[in-house]
This record gives sequence, structure tokens and C-alpha cells, in this order.
Amino acid sequence: MEWLAFEPEHALIFAHAQPHRSSRDSNGLPKDEDGKMENVFIGQEAINSHSQLPLGPQKADEEAKYGYLHTYSPQRPLHLLYIDGLSAGKTSNGTLDTQDMLLLNFTDSRTPMGRELERAHGLCNLTATLWEGKIDGILRMEGGFEIILCDFSRHVQRIHVIPVSAEEPHNGFAAGPEGWPYLKAVTSRYHGIGGDRVTLDHENFVSVFAYPDMDGLFVNDVQSDYAMPRLQNVSDSDRLRVKDDVTAMILHKDWSKERRSRDWQAVADMVVQRYSKPLHFLYTSKAVRDDKDSLVAYLESQLRPFIDPTDRNATLETQRCVAQVVPRLPSTSQSSASLAHLVLYTFANHICDTLLTALLITSPPQSHMRNQAMELIDRLVEYLQWTTWKDCGGCTDEEICFIPMWPLGTHEDHAHPQCRSEGQLGTGYWGSKRGRRGQGMIRGDTQA
Repeated sequence: MEWLAFEPEHALIFAHAQPHRSSRDSNGLPKDEDGKMENVFIGQEAINSHSQLPLGPQKADEEAKYGYLHTYSPQRPLHLLYIDGLSAGKTSNGTLDTQDMLLLNFTDSRTPMGRELERAHGLCNLTATLWEGKIDGILRMEGGFEIILCDFSRHVQRIHVIPVSAEEPHNGFAAGPEGWPYLKAVTSRYHGIGGDRVTLDHENFVSVFAYPDMDGLFVNDVQSDYAMPRLQNVSDSDRLRVKDDVTAMILHKDWSKERRSRDWQAVADMVVQRYSKPLHFLYTSKAVRDDKDSLVAYLESQLRPFIDPTDRNATLETQRCVAQVVPRLPSTSQSSASLAHLVLYTFANHICDTLLTALLITSPPQSHMRNQAMELIDRLVEYLQWTTWKDCGGCTDEEICFIPMWPLGTHEDHAHPQCRSEGQLGTGYWGSKRGRRGQGMIRGDTQA
């Protein structure tokens, strides 16, 4: 079992030798000279813990001058389970809930690195037992995307290995020579890994948001600018139900069939592309919000293709509006539609219905209901919370549009992302300012 990073800048963080540190504890973490666990922190007080530990005895100190960056290529397309979100972030904010509470039933993740080695072994054990070898590993995101590959030697071949010298001390995750290039590399992937390196099966996925009777999902103490989901207060029976659905999804997947499914991500992008700017304009433009005639004129311009002025029909108008961006649901039964199709249809219907209702109640004879129309639109925008409304705009070549990615980021970065340059990054969003990093156990010297 090994970890592989998609971006070489990600792997470089781990590809540094650390002389005189060859011992590990039972969880795979480095010990100091007294046999005690290292405390690993982020920031100026950081301990030099990003270095690559030797995997076996060394013959001479000379060998400790270098780490090694390994590049691998899969021997065939890998079959992976993608765990969405910042699922490789070792935080107390719930980023590990899907793995620890749902799939593995861990009860305590407060050990260094959040039991990362035990977590990886547990997931790989599931692939070999409960999931009957149907998948090869786990795809997760930390800052960059990574793979936990369960049978390393079987599935990849080594392309090359190059030594990496440690010319400067590492004073924290983003402070070393590898930190800023890493952040530039991973932020360039906001809109996808690129190059068709990963193909998602949009027809088959499991989401806790698809269980309307699940209680406790938003009952937690996560500090953010809007409510965040966690599984800590979801019942054991509900978590088991979701895990069973994940298992069923994996076991029913037929990898031998080349089935071309609709790219629902592209459909979602089209919905956002069509309505992101109009909704933001309605939410922020004082000229439109304060003048009924301007509001009506703007709504009419957006909805004109869907309205027959000679025969107004709210149901048909909504159907036409939705059909512009999302295919109709199967006429036989909604159960035959994929979850992605149902979700997108529901969202598009909500958007279209809200805008058409806002137009209806601000047009004669109900033209006095401008305030109610704005309330409808405001609730819609606050419900959608599209990331396009947090985009930084144009950053210079040596800036990044920065959002919190473990272990970096502040609450302000989450609420209002801004263009940041090297040296302008803070911490605090992911919990304790001195978050533990414990990367020594990861052979992050690999690249997929």
C-alpha cells in the first residue's frame, strides 16, 4: 500500500531525507531520540517533519543527503472509490467523517495524523473483503489530489526516480522551497484535475444529502461562515444504511462494460453558467432592487424565451425553463433517473420557479409585491451558495485565488477568498492554530 500524488509539487513535500531518524512508532510515525512521538506543527515554530524517512537501515550518513521523487504510471486504468470533499485533510472539522465514522467506524481520531496509517489500511482491507476486490484504491483530496493504492506493485510501473536534495530547512508546510509551487499547482486545479486523468461515473454515487429522513447532519460545532455537515450526530443506523449503499454501488459496478454516461458535471456547469451572473446581479444591484420597473424589465429579459404572452401557464413556463439546461426526467418513473439527474432537475426547477414567481408577483395586477420578490431571490442565492460568487477575479501571475486547504487558511479566506501572494497565508480555519501534520509516515515520493 502506498500514497501517490497527481502533482509532482505535492509529492516533493515528502521527498526529503531526514538524517538520524530511522525509527517509527507502531502507527508509522517518527520518534525522537528518546523514543517519544514528535510534535508536528505548522508555521514558524514547525519542527522539520516533512522529510522522507528511510524505509530501511542505511549504510552510511551520506545516503541521508537526498530524498527521492518517484514517478509512476498505472499499468491499466485504476478502479477507485472517490471520497468527495477535503477528505485527506487531517482536521477536526469533519473532513474525515466519511472514512472514520461511516466506512471504518472509528471512535477516536485524535492521535497524530488522525490515525492516517490505520485509516489507509482499514480502507484497503475493505477493498479486499467487503468490496470483493472491485476497486484498487481510494481517491482523495488534501490540497492536491492523491490516491491510496492498495496493491502498489501490481498496478503501477516505475517511470523514473530522481534524487532531491534538501538545500534549505523546512519551516512549515508552505514555508519551504516546495510550499509555494505546491499551492500554485493545486489551485490551478480548482476546476478539475485536467487531462482526463480521472473519469467520474456520474450515474453512480452515494450522498448523505440524498437521505431526507436523516437527522443530525447539520448539528455540530464546526465554526464557519455557513452551516457545515458532519456525521458525528447522525445515528449509527443511518450511517450503516449509507455504508450499505456504498457497498452495493461498488459491488454492482461492472468495470468491463464501456458505458458512456451523460456528463452531469457539464450539465451542472451549464446551469451555473446561465444563472450565476443574473442571480448575483439581482442580489447585489441596488438599482434593480430599489426600482420595481427595473426589476420587472430584468426578469422579463431573462425569462422571455420561456413565456407565451398569449397563453400564460406557470407550469409550462417552468418546464420550458428547466428543459433549457437539464434534460427531462424519464416519463415512466423518477426512480429510473440517476441521482445526479434528479438533483440537477430539482435545482433547475427551484431556480426557474423562483424567478418566474418573482416576475409574476411584481407584474400587474400584483405589482406591489416587490419586497416579497426580492426575498424569494435572496433566499435562493443564500441557499445555492455557488462558488462562482466567491471567485477572486483576476489574480496576477504570481498570485493564487486562495481558499482554506488543510492545514492553511483563515475564516476570512473561506468567507471572502482573495488573491494572495507567497508569504500572505494564515492558519486557523481548521481548528487549532498549531495543527499537527505528522507526514513522516507517508511515502509521498510518488506521483500518479
